[in-house]
Amino acid sequence: MDRIRPLSRQEAHPDVQPFYDQDMKAFGLVLNPTGVLAYRPPIMTAMRGLNRSIFKEPTLAAGLKSLVCVRIAALVGCPF
Repeated sequence: MDRIRPLSRQEAHPDVQPFYDQDMKAFGLVLNPTGVLAYRPPIMTAMRGLNRSIFKEPTLAAGLKSLVCVRIAALVGCPF
């Protein structure tokens, strides 16, 4: 059960609707953090920018970054 109901794409501010499309393209569904962060478009935009910076950084190999994401998800009990 969600503590905060994620917003649907139609409920979200137009500035963050493209993030919904990015989720659909990358994952085939809209991730819950996208729907929850849509309540605060400036925070969502900043978080997406931070994530983009982290994942474009060449310090870690792409495969290792994915493993880190899976491990963190498992630690916090979140499906990935």
